[in-house]
Formats: sequence, C-alpha cells, structure tokens
Amino acid sequence: MKEENKKSASMIFSARMSSLNVAMLYSFMLKRIAKGYSTSEISFLMGYTTDFIKQKEELKSIGFSFEDIHCFKQAMEEQSLRAFAPGYENQNYTADYLLIKQVEGPGIHIKMLRIAEDQSETLMFQLLEENPAYARHQTINQENAALARAIMKVLFEGRLFYTPQMPLTIYQRCRSAVGSENIDPKHVQAALSELSNKKDFPRLKRIRSKEYGCMYEKVFE
Repeated sequence: MKEENKKSASMIFSARMSSLNVAMLYSFMLKRIAKGYSTSEISFLMGYTTDFIKQKEELKSIGFSFEDIHCFKQAMEEQSLRAFAPGYENQNYTADYLLIKQVEGPGIHIKMLRIAEDQSETLMFQLLEENPAYARHQTINQENAALARAIMKVLFEGRLFYTPQMPLTIYQRCRSAVGSENIDPKHVQAALSELSNKKDFPRLKRIRSKEYGCMYEKVFE
C-alpha cells in the first residue's frame, strides 16, 4: 500500500515479510545506494524491466530468486555472492513492516520499521541516498549524456552488436572508451533507447534472454 503526503513529500509502503526478505532487501538497497545507482539504473544493468528493483523497494514484490541475486551480483560487478549474505539471526521470523521514504531536496531518507501486534515500532534500518530527480550538475550531466551517445554511435557502427550484448557489457565498454566513471547507466540506457527507436534500419533490437534478462542486437530489416 502506498500513501503520499504532498507537504512532506513522503511515501509509505507496507507488507508482511520474513526477516530473511528484509535482510536481503537491506543488502540490495545498501549496495545500490553505495554504488550511486537509481532503482531504474540497476534494473537496466540486470537486464530486467526498469521498475523491477523499484517494485521490490516499494514492497510490491517480495523476495529475490537465485537468478535475481546472480543478475544483481553481475550488475554490481561483485566477485562473490557472499557480499549479499543476510546478517539477521531470526531468518524465519515473519512480521508486518513499513518502509518510509522521505524526500527532502537533494536527499531521500529511508527507514524500515517492524510493526508489532501492539502496533509498537522497531527501527530495522535507515539509509540516505541522493535524489535522482534533484537538478544538480545539470550541465555536466548533459555533457556525459552526449558523450554516451557519441560512444554508442561508434559501437553501433562497429561490430559489437553483431551478436547480442548484455546491458552491463555495453555499459562497461562505454566506460572503458573514456577511461572514467563519468558515464552513468542512465546515459547508456538513453543512448540505447534512441538507437532502438530509430525508424530506419539498421537499428538495435531489445531481445529477451533466459540467462541475462534482456540483450541488445543489431538488426538490418
């Protein structure tokens, strides 16, 4: 359930969850925020629909499959699944939880509360992340977006897309082309969208993959 308060710009989500699922969600959120990715960016790098992680963090879809964890590990460029091991002891405990997101200018404050039968609240975790909708460094962002489009054009005209490519692989190629971390997944995602929405051929086609979620391939007709 979602409730919005326009004055405080808060969002509240609720669900009944196991403590294992809470622990996994915390692990995913902590690593995503530390990397500086938005929910749509990490979903894109996983090869999933752009709202996949958003649905998890809004408690509309509970739990992660082994395939989800594997794709997330790849997208985060982690070497081991051990980095996602939950640290909670009572992993089979089930309770009602609230996740509260408070948007305040450039920041988003996140709190997860466990609600007891007597309606008392226990703070499970809290996080702070940058608000992706906040207009900051707009000129630099536009420059990086233009750079991503230029790099993508070179890759598109080359041989890279003659075979299907994972979003993460494409993002890594764009980063290595400039030798810096300035290009964000959102810039690559936008450039791929432009090439996929071309009216003429050749253009990119987004295809489904059982192993990688989705991939991009060059098509000529």
